[in-house]
Amino acid sequence: YLSIYLHNSTLVVTHTHTDAYTHTERFVSINLNMSLTSILSAEAIENAVKDCQAPDSFCYKKFFQLCGLSQKSPQEVKDVFRIIDEDNSGFIEEAELKFFLQRFCPGARTLTEKEIKSLLTAADDDSDGRIGVDEFQTMVLS
Repeated sequence: YLSIYLHNSTLVVTHTHTDAYTHTERFVSINLNMSLTSILSAEAIENAVKDCQAPDSFCYKKFFQLCGLSQKSPQEVKDVFRIIDEDNSGFIEEAELKFFLQRFCPGARTLTEKEIKSLLTAADDDSDGRIGVDEFQTMVLS
């Protein structure tokens, strides 16, 4: 049995399965109004983006410090990942990394190829060419 409903701004999905031997229930909720400024301050985001305006000046460690992400909980980092993962594939691919700064601030510049490769190398622990949620969390919180 599958149930999907909207409660306030949260999409709730429950799946219940019962047979002669087992009863399982799975529950997922998704906040539809999730935005970066619900996790990070707009001022901190602006300062972090301003700090790397010049091409090839993006340093992910400094960026995550300045915007406050590295001080957030593991769950908040995962929430930010889901916002950056624009196609909802469960991964941040190289094409999405180009627009990484624009996910934080729409008027920001795109990352250069050098910056994209550097960010991908830093986070992609399993060398599959993309960043998964656990890899992103490890990079941000380390």
